[in-house]
Amino acid sequence: MKRKFNQQAYDNYDNKCKVATIEYLGKKGFYPISDIDTEYYKKYDLEMVNDQGMIIKIENELRGQFKKIKENYNSFHIPVRKKNTECDFYFIWSPDYDEIGIIKKKVFLKYMDNVKSTVCQKDKAHEWIEDFIDIPKNEIIFRKV
Repeated sequence: MKRKFNQQAYDNYDNKCKVATIEYLGKKGFYPISDIDTEYYKKYDLEMVNDQGMIIKIENELRGQFKKIKENYNSFHIPVRKKNTECDFYFIWSPDYDEIGIIKKKVFLKYMDNVKSTVCQKDKAHEWIEDFIDIPKNEIIFRKV
C-alpha cells in the first residue's frame, strides 16, 4: 500500500520550510523571486536570486527524524516522487530548523536511480511501502543554522 498525500503535514510544514530557507539564504545574499504561497508542483518550492543575478531553485522538506537519521544511518531517503524536481539544491530541515542537510543537484542526479523500497511505520496499523532515492550521508552538506 502506498501512503496517501498528507495535506495536514504539508500545510503545517511547507511554508515554515520556505521561510527558514529564505532566512538561511538571505544571510548568503539571496532573496526570493518566486511567490512563497505558489506551489510549483513537482518542480521546486522556491526560486531565489542574488545581486549578481545567479538564480537557484530549492526543494524543501522537513524530516521529523532528522537527528536520528543523521546519527544512526548511512543515508537519507528522498521520496521517489521528487525524482523529476528541477531544483538546484534539495534542503532537508531538522524539526527545530536549527540544522539543514543540503543535497546539490549533481549529487541528486548521481543517485537518482539508486531507489530502495522501504516499509514505513513497520508493524504499525498504518504501515506502507514507499520508494525512496537513497542519498549517502557523505554526499550531503550539513550545516547548523
